[in-house]
Amino acid sequence: MPTAALPDEDTAEAPPTRRPLRKPIVTALIAYLLTLVAAGLVVDAGDRQEPAAPPPSKPAPVHAAPTRAQAPPMSDVLPDVPEVASVDVLDPVHQQGRVTGRDNGQSTRYGDRSVWVFADTELTKPDAFLSNTAASTSDLVGRDGITLTASDVGGTAGDVHDEFLPWNDAERAFERAHAKDCALRYCGVTFGLWPGPVIADPERNRVLVLYHKLCRGGAPQEPCSQKYGQDLGTGVAAVDMRTYEVTRLPAGNAEPVSSIEGRDPSLFFGPETMYASAAVVAGEDVYVYGDCSTVDVRCRVAKVPLAKIADRSAWRFYGGDGWWSIDPADAVATVRAGGAGNSVQWNPALQAWVNVYMEYGSHEVRAQVSGAPYGPWSEPFTVAETDPGDYGTNYAAFAHPEYSERGGLVQYVTYYQQFSGAQKLLRVTFRG
Repeated sequence: MPTAALPDEDTAEAPPTRRPLRKPIVTALIAYLLTLVAAGLVVDAGDRQEPAAPPPSKPAPVHAAPTRAQAPPMSDVLPDVPEVASVDVLDPVHQQGRVTGRDNGQSTRYGDRSVWVFADTELTKPDAFLSNTAASTSDLVGRDGITLTASDVGGTAGDVHDEFLPWNDAERAFERAHAKDCALRYCGVTFGLWPGPVIADPERNRVLVLYHKLCRGGAPQEPCSQKYGQDLGTGVAAVDMRTYEVTRLPAGNAEPVSSIEGRDPSLFFGPETMYASAAVVAGEDVYVYGDCSTVDVRCRVAKVPLAKIADRSAWRFYGGDGWWSIDPADAVATVRAGGAGNSVQWNPALQAWVNVYMEYGSHEVRAQVSGAPYGPWSEPFTVAETDPGDYGTNYAAFAHPEYSERGGLVQYVTYYQQFSGAQKLLRVTFRG
């Protein structure tokens, strides 16, 4: 399992030049040092440790209005497909200096901050690889770029990064037992937790993150040997915005899902029915998208009261024609998604629900509109063409509605450019 990266060492400045000491003072000093040596109080200069830098101050709690807005309108009538008036390429999201690349960046507004989560994260000085990180910022104006230089979800300034989502004891024990010098089937396997959609729940002082659990690093032809790992299921994590404690919620009223280390009570869905592609709050409910097909990447939609998101028995799955079922097998595919998922939001200016995504390998930011978060959805239309750079590909395109302007006519969209490791930023203006 990746370990937390260490902060950079402070560069020691050379001491200022001093004038030579007079002989009596030198003699007295030598005698004093000999006394200290005899007492064992002097250590070799090479072993001397610089005083440790004080730890960063604990970030203050973030407060958000506890009242929830009325649910946006919903209709089975398809709205008009909007026209894109312009697309401006802005500077990439400005991130903390040790970050050389992190993908799957999704965000939500909580109080006066924007909270971001990321999947695989590469760091430098010293080099490190983490399967997930998070940050937050008070920069809520996107037109001049987005500054996201905090090192954690609380907005702490500094360069000490750690994995945002916690590991449970069974996962840690499994990794220790299957270290690379073992002779077991899962030798060398590690777990990964990839954050997906993130939503605010101010009534309960929390931010919720839906995530994927995977295993990777296994030997060829063995489980967990795929390039990007093997899916094990999806779950829900909660961030207490008063203390920044992160908890992987147990799935209530459900049989624990099987994982390679045993039963995992924090998984809400197994690898055959995963819900963590997108999520959007509408009134008292949250709509969660997942169980996506691999051919045309169409996803199904579930609905659950936000207050009961941890109660697996409260989830309902859209079977079409206004029918919601308790059985995920009854769900029908409605909405498209791309590499790493999609993002759904209500856009007041367009009077439409908008789905934004990028098909893996296409380099096009695409969108759909609907009269309701469960569909039906329009045919996809192109929002922007992107540049993949000299090699690699672009993926993980997401809208960030907390930065929108003019009631939603102006939207900010990020995507991950594999070539540079940057979170590229677009300012999209729809014609009103």
